[in-house]
Amino acid sequence: MKTLLVPVLVISSGLLVGCRSLDSLETGPCLEEAIAGEAMTCSVGGTEREYDLVLPADYNPETPTGLVIVLHGGGGNKSATLRTTCPWGDIDDPECLHAVATEHSLAVVAPNGTDGFLDARSWNAGGGGDGFRCVGGNACDENTDDIAFTEALLDDIATRMNLDSGRVYVTGISNGGAMAHRLACELPERITAIAAVGGANQFTTNATCDPAITIPILQVHGTEDPCWRFEGGEPNCPVGQRDKKFVSVARTMSEWSALKRCSRTPLEDQLPDTESDGTTTLRRTWQECATELTLLKIEGGGHTWPRGFQYLGTNTIGPVPQDWGNEVIVTFFLKHRR
Repeated sequence: MKTLLVPVLVISSGLLVGCRSLDSLETGPCLEEAIAGEAMTCSVGGTEREYDLVLPADYNPETPTGLVIVLHGGGGNKSATLRTTCPWGDIDDPECLHAVATEHSLAVVAPNGTDGFLDARSWNAGGGGDGFRCVGGNACDENTDDIAFTEALLDDIATRMNLDSGRVYVTGISNGGAMAHRLACELPERITAIAAVGGANQFTTNATCDPAITIPILQVHGTEDPCWRFEGGEPNCPVGQRDKKFVSVARTMSEWSALKRCSRTPLEDQLPDTESDGTTTLRRTWQECATELTLLKIEGGGHTWPRGFQYLGTNTIGPVPQDWGNEVIVTFFLKHRR
């Protein structure tokens, strides 16, 4: 019997925010040359693997432009992931990830993972064995090569816009966050930096992460996340498989710290606590690393995107942190280029 990663996200992204609605991004047909300020839907490897590409208003085809790849969670899809990053799920809100990124002259792409029931899609982020699950869903069951897919995606986008290959960033939630880590392990020559939200490096539970180069990494994770628990282990979501484990955030950060040859003790400080939402954010920044390694530990935060969409109740997935949002993630990306 096939299983889906993070059952709560399967319900939310697959059914509540996965289908097209007034809250979905309006896109036009795929063009050979992308147009400034416009969004279009194209595909790689057939119509089942579509992607939505959004160009900044100041895009100039004569100037190389950076790109943010946004990966949906397990059970989600390209439409769901962009809405998940938006306050109240409003795709037109200026604080949505695609709005913030394009305001900073970055293009944004939201691709589809491997298809599943009711457009509930997933990424093969790896893992398995020793009690750990493979993350996740049909992509694991079918052993989808999402490294090759990402390369094909970038190649296709580069034919439609002037892509700056030294500024290609990846972010995503849950299964998408775990996939970002796998890309950092296996495709660092084409990825500039990653920001993983609510998903750690499951890939290393049955494979070796030994990249020729290490890239900057931002990990964002809530301490009250019931679907990918901060301390790892079996999830506490209301439906789905519970007898296999997720890797802990501590293990992921320790592994990256060793690969980056960081000093042992990270510096700690608090992000401003501007809202009375019951959450605070502790920032840990590892020192003397080959490339940046930072953890934003959201005390009291759930399986949610900061200042994003509360797609299910707080009793089910925990709260959405309100103190900060996509500007922090985009600013992290803008610091890094090669």
